[in-house]
Amino acid sequence: MNRKQKIGIVALLAAAFFFVSPPVLRAYEGTIILCYHDVPKEVDLDNTGVDQKSLIDTIEYFKMHGYTFISLDDLIQSKNGDKELPEKTILLTFDDAYDSFYDFVYPLLEEYEIPSMLAVVTNWIDGERPEYVMHPLMNWDQIREVAESPYVEVVSHSQNLHTGITYNPQGNKAAAAVSRAFDTQTGTYESREAYQERVYADLKMSKEILEKKTGQAIRALVWPYGLYNEIAVEEAKKVGFQIGFTLNDKVVTKSPFDQINRFLVYENPRIVDLLKDLKLAPNLYPQNRIVQADLDMIYDPDPEQTERNLGVFLDRIKDLRPTTVYLQAFCDDHATGNIREVYFPNRILPVKQDLFSRVAHQLKTRAGVKVYAWMPMLSLELPEDMARDDLYVREYVSGETQVTSAWYKRLSPFSAEVREILTKLYEDLAVYAGIDGIVFQDDGYLNSREDFHPDAIKKYQEITGQDELTDPKMIDAGQTSEWIDEKVTVINALSEHLLMTVAKYWPEIESARTLYAPVVLDESAIARFSQDYGRSLERYDYVVIMAYPYLEEVKNPKKWLKELVAAVKTHPEGIEKTVFKVQTFDWKKQRWINSKIVNQWLEALVASGARHIAYYPDDYVKDHPQKNIIRSMMSVENFPYKRDWK
Repeated sequence: MNRKQKIGIVALLAAAFFFVSPPVLRAYEGTIILCYHDVPKEVDLDNTGVDQKSLIDTIEYFKMHGYTFISLDDLIQSKNGDKELPEKTILLTFDDAYDSFYDFVYPLLEEYEIPSMLAVVTNWIDGERPEYVMHPLMNWDQIREVAESPYVEVVSHSQNLHTGITYNPQGNKAAAAVSRAFDTQTGTYESREAYQERVYADLKMSKEILEKKTGQAIRALVWPYGLYNEIAVEEAKKVGFQIGFTLNDKVVTKSPFDQINRFLVYENPRIVDLLKDLKLAPNLYPQNRIVQADLDMIYDPDPEQTERNLGVFLDRIKDLRPTTVYLQAFCDDHATGNIREVYFPNRILPVKQDLFSRVAHQLKTRAGVKVYAWMPMLSLELPEDMARDDLYVREYVSGETQVTSAWYKRLSPFSAEVREILTKLYEDLAVYAGIDGIVFQDDGYLNSREDFHPDAIKKYQEITGQDELTDPKMIDAGQTSEWIDEKVTVINALSEHLLMTVAKYWPEIESARTLYAPVVLDESAIARFSQDYGRSLERYDYVVIMAYPYLEEVKNPKKWLKELVAAVKTHPEGIEKTVFKVQTFDWKKQRWINSKIVNQWLEALVASGARHIAYYPDDYVKDHPQKNIIRSMMSVENFPYKRDWK
């Protein structure tokens, strides 16, 4: 019995299984693109490996349920508007060119007459491969053979970008295609120009090698680790790639910069488990457990002490097992709220220490959590050579305007120059740190007396119809509503611009906007803060509500928290997109809140229907709040205490 006959028998058995008990898959718009790696007979410790029976099960399922298997050419023609695809389509892709593709997958595809895509890291085929590539790869003769098949299109997976490079002073390594190299000898970062040249040269070499070895035109690029950014995409286009593929477990095909999403098949799933994952709708939100942490508490002038602090903090997060950490990217060690220094290289503010990327990297790799950069939106105290009164929010007082006297000094969101300043700051954060999201601080607000900045007065006068400044208390209700709407719009537009700036470097960036609780409970509060909860739900991935009972001076905290959840439920997607963040410190009495009380607040929120909960602040040194008390609410483990049972 030859190899194809054996494959045919296994396929028939798989088909018989599905005829008896076919699962149901919800139809989606767009093409499902599955990403496989090694396909051995049996899977060992390789968590991206999928065994041969699993692949056959998947093929049989989709064939039996009306899916059309398409080729890369079909996808390119559809992308260019030259071809209309059937409603239910699927593309099989295989990364890294393992020899199991040649021995098993290739003849299987021929047997089924199914097209596929094979992504090759050219440098690996010549023998220079990383340690994590545990199984043999194909050789050039085999790659040339499959490239001549009508069922396989070979594409680039880069020449040598599928590796990590040092990207911060502490020596952490990150994906070469999207990171600026840090030279430990000179203590300098790679320039934008040098980064562009490196990416271009690598992709050009890979394309040329593949075309020479296969005799075929190489049209597509699979981004190493699925990571890319706007700059890298432009370099890929210069090289001549028509289409790029990412890896972000989404079914929808198109992503930022016209790159194509793929769904990673890993941990050798049963077909029913794979289908369960594929049925996740785009707007289905998981339950998030979030710790908001001050980087000020980890920083120490002594780098060795900083590392010791980081180790203790990481142990705490690993023990708590939240989903996400909102990590402070700025320095506020004097608790003024007006930011003078940050923890990442940038062109605007002094650098307290180049530390943010180090802590974020360790949290992601060692604690397994998402990391959002917690950033100020407006409350920057600029250096003397940049600071001018006409950059800041101004308030109306007795017929005159002055720089705001509020707690947060804040730059004016109406100022074009402020927009440039903030753009540089956020861009530099994105360049030098790997992050999953941005959480905007609560300083994105304007009270009823603000903003009478010179760039805003003209609009205010248009609304009031007056040539002279008019006291905001004296204008009519319609004018007041229009002015509030304008302020909300300008703040939202600025934050969206900053997110788009970061998205050039991290296309899958998520967003969270911090709002004050009264905005949710009382519509009149919109005027006091220029924050609109409903509009924020439409514009951000998450809205973080400061559910601080003691700060709001409520008499019955648990009752108030339940009312807060109830108010959120009245908004479409309110529960799905709202993070309820409780306080763990009483700033008015300057003392930590009893951990049992904090846990009761979290329990009240979840019992009322809250999906996402968070707390702030966290003292990892003195165990505030006490992890053994709050872990049951904050952990995503099924059995949070199982490590204590040893």
